[in-house]
Amino acid sequence: MLLPREKPYLDGLNSYYLHLERFIEHMQGEIGSGGLHCQSSTQEMMIYFNEYEVISNLLQEKSRPAGFVASHEIVSNAFYKSMYSVKVFQLDAHAIFFWAQMQPFQRAKASLKSTEIPLPDLIFRLKQKQFSGFIDVQLVKKNDGGTLFFNEGERVGGTYSWGKGGMSTSDEDYNSLLSRIQLNEGSFTFGTFLKE
Repeated sequence: MLLPREKPYLDGLNSYYLHLERFIEHMQGEIGSGGLHCQSSTQEMMIYFNEYEVISNLLQEKSRPAGFVASHEIVSNAFYKSMYSVKVFQLDAHAIFFWAQMQPFQRAKASLKSTEIPLPDLIFRLKQKQFSGFIDVQLVKKNDGGTLFFNEGERVGGTYSWGKGGMSTSDEDYNSLLSRIQLNEGSFTFGTFLKE
């Protein structure tokens, strides 16, 4: 499952103490739109909401690919059957639908190091290949980095550990990632969006 790289709005919650529907209603009033990430030892789920409704539900069983489920009731039932650690991500209005409707993806097994190929060169190659997917950039020495999203070779935005809102299209954030990866060694992992 792919998560926003921003610091969660709330972290360290336990599902035992939460009434799911009331908690979502409370978060709709407090932050407007966002994602509720719930993780147990066997399951992970993400519930995307805006101020009016739950938009979509993503469910992932351990060692299986994540998939959207048609009914919120399925996720709600699962929520009460296990103990989950819960985080809330605040997502801007323009970002919520990107995350809530993200295409399924296939992660590459191998990763590349920034010492093998500079990030701008890698992006140039992906542009040539009309790549649709994401590059996860992780700095080795710090818990820092970002995820860049591409559609047919064009960079459409990114989520960054220092950012907010879930999807930045600003060149400033992108350039900040480039300068951080030049100062610190990093690794790149990939996800390719699957054609439906």
